[in-house]
Amino acid sequence: MLMRSRTRPVTVEGSALVDESIRAAIIPARFKNDTLHVAVAVWHKVEVVVSWNMAHLVNVRKVERINAVNERAGLARILIHTPEEVLDL
Repeated sequence: MLMRSRTRPVTVEGSALVDESIRAAIIPARFKNDTLHVAVAVWHKVEVVVSWNMAHLVNVRKVERINAVNERAGLARILIHTPEEVLDL
């Protein structure tokens, strides 16, 4: 079941997750907002991020690297899909 989107606050822990993802060079630092989007979702236990951002987010290799950072931090894995993929879930 899909939840309606709502704004989630940025926490200190979410910011630390952004910093770790940038240190791991998963997403270039100049695209910090993309990293922040995922970090806030992970911290707030959102299961799926839906995005058209194929360059930085909807990318199997990047999602695996993002999830490796999440797991090292003791956080859950996240799925990142296009809207079309979600409609097929």
